[in-house]
Amino acid sequence: MRVSRGLLMFMRVATLVQLIVGIVLWTGHLLSWVDVHRTIGVLFVLSLWIIAIIALVQRRSPGLAAFGILWGLLVAGLGFMQQGILVGDLHWIIRVLHLAIGVASMPIAEKLVGNAAKSAAAVPA
Repeated sequence: MRVSRGLLMFMRVATLVQLIVGIVLWTGHLLSWVDVHRTIGVLFVLSLWIIAIIALVQRRSPGLAAFGILWGLLVAGLGFMQQGILVGDLHWIIRVLHLAIGVASMPIAEKLVGNAAKSAAAVPA
């Protein structure tokens, strides 16, 4: 559970950093930071996957854990492909979708880690 909590804390901080860097990139500034944004995004998705895998191994919320793994694939796939989707005036739609899907990862991770805490508390010592 300690690993999951540490990864969740990383994801919380990464979400804030990604929002800030993403907005800066969205406004057309510091375009050299795309690789930083991408690297943090990869670490974010890896963290979600590890949390989900830990939940699967511990047989906690297997449906949500499997969903978390699939959701991570969606986040990563959209993140890597977004620059080629709806290029032009409608690209803002993809940017908003990318933002929403990325932020929606947090409740999944929070729930998986929260379930681990509840399971640990329920086990008599």
